[in-house]
Amino acid sequence: MIRHFASCAILLVALAVCGCAEPVTVKPPLLSNRQRSNLIEKLQSAKATDWNCVMSDDVAKASREDCLDQMRKADRVIKELRYGFDVAPSRINDALWLPPKTMTNADRVRLIAKLEEARRQDDHNEQVMLNDLAWGNSDFPADTSTFDDQKALVDGVIKDLEIGEDVRWSTVKEALYVPPSPY
Repeated sequence: MIRHFASCAILLVALAVCGCAEPVTVKPPLLSNRQRSNLIEKLQSAKATDWNCVMSDDVAKASREDCLDQMRKADRVIKELRYGFDVAPSRINDALWLPPKTMTNADRVRLIAKLEEARRQDDHNEQVMLNDLAWGNSDFPADTSTFDDQKALVDGVIKDLEIGEDVRWSTVKEALYVPPSPY
């Protein structure tokens, strides 16, 4: 009995120690000083290009707002890099992205086709979720609001593009996002 108690006590202590251990995290690779400096230069160049876009009279209001957003993103990433913080590559790429100043009719047609494909994928992922719930033993109703909201956004952007309205690129990017099926 004492032997069994001692074994249980050792097991509990071992479990307690394991529970206190720090989780292992994977950090993005550190940049050398030269890489950091080159990246800051690229971001400053993108920021200057964005500022020129904001100040240009021949750029639509929606595009100027996108350029202003991009300029702020570049500025934020520059500050974080200067102070030694690691920045995710996706945030760096997003800050370096330059929104197009104009869109041709052919560009508009291609963009609408991409948005329609994103909507089809939204429908598909929603159906996957509904099928999984229908065949599973779930007592909860299906929450399709994420897909419904996304499809409404896509439909609105397509409509605006079809009637020639200016659409912000941030809104287009958001509409192109396809939420994954949660199941």
